[in-house]
Amino acid sequence: MYGLDDASARVEILEAALCIAGTRGEVAVTLEEIANFLHCPLSDVEKEFPSSSEILYEMPNFLDWRLTNFMGKAVQRLPEEAGAAEILKAVAEGYFFYCQEQPELYGYLFERYSALDDIQVCNMAKGTHTGNSGADFVVNVLKQLAQEQGAVVGEDIALGDIGRIALAIWSIIHGLSHLSTKGVVRFQHSVIRIANLRQTVQLVLEAIIDWFATKDIPERRPIMYSAREIVEQAMGQWEDRPLVAPQSVESLEFEKAKDLIIETALHVVAREGVSRSFFKRVAQELNTTTGFLNSVIDNDFALREYAEERVTREMAEMFEKAIGSLPADTAIVDRLHIVASVYFNFSLRHTERFCAVIGLANGSIVPHSGDGSPHEGMTENFAIMMKLLRKFIMEAGIQPTDQLVYLSTLAMWAGADGVSHLCALGDFREYEDDLKWGLFSQALTSSFFAVAHGLQLADKNLP
Repeated sequence: MYGLDDASARVEILEAALCIAGTRGEVAVTLEEIANFLHCPLSDVEKEFPSSSEILYEMPNFLDWRLTNFMGKAVQRLPEEAGAAEILKAVAEGYFFYCQEQPELYGYLFERYSALDDIQVCNMAKGTHTGNSGADFVVNVLKQLAQEQGAVVGEDIALGDIGRIALAIWSIIHGLSHLSTKGVVRFQHSVIRIANLRQTVQLVLEAIIDWFATKDIPERRPIMYSAREIVEQAMGQWEDRPLVAPQSVESLEFEKAKDLIIETALHVVAREGVSRSFFKRVAQELNTTTGFLNSVIDNDFALREYAEERVTREMAEMFEKAIGSLPADTAIVDRLHIVASVYFNFSLRHTERFCAVIGLANGSIVPHSGDGSPHEGMTENFAIMMKLLRKFIMEAGIQPTDQLVYLSTLAMWAGADGVSHLCALGDFREYEDDLKWGLFSQALTSSFFAVAHGLQLADKNLP
């Protein structure tokens, strides 16, 4: 098993290499740069690593160890008598803070190397040993949680159920972390972001505990067996628009120039995110000046709005088309599953567009009408999700307060976003599409019904 001493010079060097690679690319990782970064003699670095290639070779194992170690420290702070639920909460917070601690490194930490190969993730989904310390730890804690509720794992609770619940928990926590680091939730105060996490995890854990106590795990909805076909037919042959820039954007007619500037902005955001130099970067990509951009699109803020409106509208149209293809009497729960499936398929088929949706998101995600109704400040794609969740909550006989609608929408969105990011850009990106869809279906089933059941339990406990 790979192991390191926290206080060792080796860890210090690998941390420096991570900061350099995560902000400037692996090509910038040299022994000299690391020595400069650490303000130490070059010989100190060479003593541990004779070459930069050896550092980069060790990086995948180091990143796996680093995340597991970070979560492990969160668990170590718990009292010895802490139960499985408290351990899972600590793991969730450890993972979340790991993402939030150095947001500039997020892409390198979660999109550069894969922590699990396809065999390992299949074993995780089966609830069996993977060989990955983090995955095995979560699966084992879930087994402990089931046992604490009086269930016998392998008899009352199938190993496969443990596995897909583990995938769902990972997806929800990863999704919340992704949205809070790279997406629209990053604009909320840090206190609100951690409150989102704690409330969501509590909601989900209460449902899982009840499942284990009653020995009754929800099954996949029948519509999920045909969800891939439904969304692929509805989304049709829509293709990403290739960016073919003319020799001079300044020679184009006004509307064509505006269209090209917006498309270029989307490409820049997908690759680099939205930075202070965003407007300048778009101008550089088009080999023009910011002055020319100002003559077509007023300013940086206006360009972001145009670009956000375009991609969120594209996603919303796909939601609407997929929902519209369903029979009129399709249950709200199944409509929600199809919307999540469109979101997932969008991330796989139009990954650059997906990154732009995440990076540009700037609308409200909080209802404030008293009954959880969406309001005008929301982007169309998010409003569609929230409207369906509100109807679902009402059908369950629960008063759709702003807090319940917000929390349930955020939690279900996080579950879909987490597995989407993992499959499109993260740990699962190299897998075959069939496996990706299988993982998505398993994660969605457990995450959706955990949130739904958690809402029912929360409603019963209200005064």
